[in-house]
Amino acid sequence: MNQDLPDIPRVHARGLARVAEWLLDAVCVAALALLSGITSLDVVGRYVFNAPLQGAYESSELLLAVLVFAALPRVTWHRQHLTVGMIDGLLGHAGRRIQQVAVALVSVLVLSTLAYYLWRHAAQLASYGDMSNALQLPIAPFAYAAACLTALAALAALQGLFVHALGAPVQQQVAAPAGQKG
Repeated sequence: MNQDLPDIPRVHARGLARVAEWLLDAVCVAALALLSGITSLDVVGRYVFNAPLQGAYESSELLLAVLVFAALPRVTWHRQHLTVGMIDGLLGHAGRRIQQVAVALVSVLVLSTLAYYLWRHAAQLASYGDMSNALQLPIAPFAYAAACLTALAALAALQGLFVHALGAPVQQQVAAPAGQKG
């Protein structure tokens, strides 16, 4: 995954983290494959046979949510979020370390808060018995999964906070000129 980012060290998962990473990868692959298949069937059915696939739009919405939230912990664990290094060149070694600790702390706080509110929303959906319109699927399990996966991402961010706070190598975020490799 990190071959195109040579300056960023690979985070190697071990034990339970490796199993969780494998499961999340499997969920992402399955969601993406289903999303592609459903979209293809819907397009062919709609334009060739004038018969769109019932529930395709709803399925796509739910699968996209599964895909995004299943990828979030892995992206957070490997520190592969999109970043903009506008001030990195202006900071010294100590400044970059402070910046990375601050960013990791904000990530932990935001992801934890988001997980909390997603869980509350899921509980509300469950209490209402909210169902999707076309497929009549309960929505609460998807919201609970999103909350749990966001909490897992918060734990990954917390691990990153400890790594940065305890003295991991400071990462340079300065991009190479266009057309050149790192």
